[in-house]
Amino acid sequence: MMPIRRHFRAALVATLLTLNGACAAAASLVFVTNQDEASLSVIDTASDTVVDTITVSFAPAAIAASRDGGTLFVTHPEEGSVSVVDTATRKVVRTLSVGGTPFGIAVGHDGRLFIGDWHDNVVTVLDPRTGERVRRIPVGHSPAGIVTSPAGALIFVANRESNSLSVLNARTYSVVATLPVGKAPFALAVSPDATRVYVANVQSADLSVLSTKTLQPLARVKVGAMPYGVATSNDGARILVANQSAGTVSVLDRDSLEIVDTHKVGRFPEGMAVEPDGAKGYVANWFSGDVSVIDAATGAELKRIKTGGGSRALVIVHGVEQAATGPGGGG
Repeated sequence: MMPIRRHFRAALVATLLTLNGACAAAASLVFVTNQDEASLSVIDTASDTVVDTITVSFAPAAIAASRDGGTLFVTHPEEGSVSVVDTATRKVVRTLSVGGTPFGIAVGHDGRLFIGDWHDNVVTVLDPRTGERVRRIPVGHSPAGIVTSPAGALIFVANRESNSLSVLNARTYSVVATLPVGKAPFALAVSPDATRVYVANVQSADLSVLSTKTLQPLARVKVGAMPYGVATSNDGARILVANQSAGTVSVLDRDSLEIVDTHKVGRFPEGMAVEPDGAKGYVANWFSGDVSVIDAATGAELKRIKTGGGSRALVIVHGVEQAATGPGGGG
């Protein structure tokens, strides 16, 4: 098995706002974890430039946003902690002690956090307001990517070393299904209509497609080498897969599940996401320390933005009002 840090990658997204003047108008911001630099880069999607850098604790891995977009949660597997970041002030306001090796993270319907423990093979349910551990739910080996359904009622967990997907009930904190997928599943995405979940399988170089209604596999589709990220266009018509070893994004048609195009991006692409109200997607490129801006319909790269060393995960947050600050701020 590779060293822990080689495995810790995430792909998840949220949208926010940037500051220019005494008070900024609502826009979208992309927050990018830079694992090697212990920071988050903040990208304004209007200009596609880095407008701020937030200092966080050691080796940030996965990132998720609260349902109102006001708070970010960043996991630190090697410290057993989660940083809580205020999106308005762009500062770390709290550190939650989780213990173990927290990696993948998602937010449930009630605001509680679902955090996968890479070594203990559990998902910890944590109340971010009190820091209380509400439950520990056994899942498969090495839980990696975690996503919620749009309503937050179901939680999907990719078990990398078990080649399976755990489906959790976010209200009862129980496992409702364990489904077979490809080899070494890592990243996940739920379709906009919430009828499908897509699973990127690293070692079998394919994409598993499963029904969220029947909780049954629908298909497995070959993509590029070592897929580590997955997202969809806003209308769900296109599925985007980041192929790490190939340095490409595969574009699949939702209905035929065939690859309709492939485009080059940065080196070792991983986390990716699409603007909820826009036509652009963002891909974190681990080895080149930058983010590719892509056309969400075609997958074509539009721009490359320099971020920081080890850029691996993304979250986009939209429409949070905030006071102006200068570049380089943050806690």
